[in-house]
Amino acid sequence: MRRNETHKQGVAIVEFALIMGILLVPLMAGVWDVSKFIDINQILTRAAREGVVLASRGKEPTETIQNYVESAGLDPSHLTVTITHGTDDINFGQEVSVVLTFDFSGYTIFPWEDIIPQGLSTAAFAKVE
Repeated sequence: MRRNETHKQGVAIVEFALIMGILLVPLMAGVWDVSKFIDINQILTRAAREGVVLASRGKEPTETIQNYVESAGLDPSHLTVTITHGTDDINFGQEVSVVLTFDFSGYTIFPWEDIIPQGLSTAAFAKVE
């Protein structure tokens, strides 16, 4: 009788370990993906801020932004840069914006691009100096 109880406890421990493994692996993959999203978003935010400073001074920031993203370990071919200002002539005090959109497919474990098809996006705004 004692042997059966010990055997049942051993089986319960093995079942618990298997179930926890099945539950924890997707959870850890999700944590990995979310941390990657945060990392990519932080890189994009910094690049957008650098780009909007250059754009506010009348310079073309696209190459600088792409170099920043590449130096951070991301593929710049996944990046879309949109620079917007009010009129064709850039005037002092006019607002300029830099919007960056990054297609993160290939950077995550789960296929998030099916859920978030537009990718990660960030924007920065400044006034022309």
